Amino acid sequence: MELVTMSDYIYATPNKVLENANNAKAITKPMVDLYLKKEYKQIIFVASGSSYTAIHCARGYICQLLKTDVKVINPYTFAEYDYKYVNDDDFVIIVSQSGASTNCISALESLKKINHERIVLTGNVNSDCKDYADVMIDWNCGIETMGYVTLGVVTLVEYLMLFAAYASKEDVVSYTENQIKKAMENHKEVCALTEEFIKKHYHSLMRLDRVYVLGVGSNYGTALEGALKIGETIKVLSVAYEQDEFLHGPALQLNPKYTMFVIDNSDHTSAHAKQVFDALQKVTDNTFMITSSNYEHPNILNVNNKCDEPFTCLYYLPFFELIAERISTDLNSKKSHPLYYEMNKVIDFRTSEFRKAHKADED
Repeated sequence: MELVTMSDYIYATPNKVLENANNAKAITKPMVDLYLKKEYKQIIFVASGSSYTAIHCARGYICQLLKTDVKVINPYTFAEYDYKYVNDDDFVIIVSQSGASTNCISALESLKKINHERIVLTGNVNSDCKDYADVMIDWNCGIETMGYVTLGVVTLVEYLMLFAAYASKEDVVSYTENQIKKAMENHKEVCALTEEFIKKHYHSLMRLDRVYVLGVGSNYGTALEGALKIGETIKVLSVAYEQDEFLHGPALQLNPKYTMFVIDNSDHTSAHAKQVFDALQKVTDNTFMITSSNYEHPNILNVNNKCDEPFTCLYYLPFFELIAERISTDLNSKKSHPLYYEMNKVIDFRTSEFRKAHKADED
């Protein structure tokens, strides 16, 4: 079946994730081999957009399995400043789903200045990045023609978790693959529950204005991606914060017009997440939570099954993806303000080759 809409890609995600899980050793081997060829002090991922948010989803699990520090740096900052601090024992990966990010290409050029290996992890090994990289690695998401990517996000989280499992000195491959497969069962459940959630809270969601998404652990990455998807499709101010960092200043601006989403990891932090939810409810009725902890409240979406915390992001992501898709479709808001396209003529983050095939409203 041809995939065209965001919804098509969201619902196609579990099958693609399971396909990759069944071929995990083969698809992760290029990156695992590169990582194991020497002792690295730390891992540095350079990425932006949804690739950046996906890495934050997987970051904790990589740290846990590989017993190393993992940094995530935006490519412009890396290309202009941070590349100067890269050492030979740093494992640096440039991540770009499209492979057509001008900032990622600049990051690759900065690595060349210091004679460091240039590795690109991408969804398109034939993209423009290939002309600047030493190694192109495919995380096997296929070419996602819808600019508001979803399938690519979940498969990137999966790929990085599987990479860590296969590169780890611990016997965690079977556990990781089983948790991913269980998460995809939950993904399907969350999609069905979210469709009902949208119908139930339709009027509130159709008047979104100022949105905050709060998460911690792997779901800090979910919060980043959730805020990004809502902002770029529904075209409202949408910001992510680490759950309790939000309380240190940003919460002072709250009033009943705001919409808040709290993501519960359903682990030892669950009771505190519920406390944050209850506190925010005192300010705005438009406070919602997704959880697997069976809390009772009309604004809480409960997922019946539960994976271990690092893997919850894999099935919490479609909650935000579907809200973004359904509400932006009904509002007809995916097309940007006309002046955005004027801005895009002055500064563009895609390569000229990419732009020949994709207009700015397809980003």
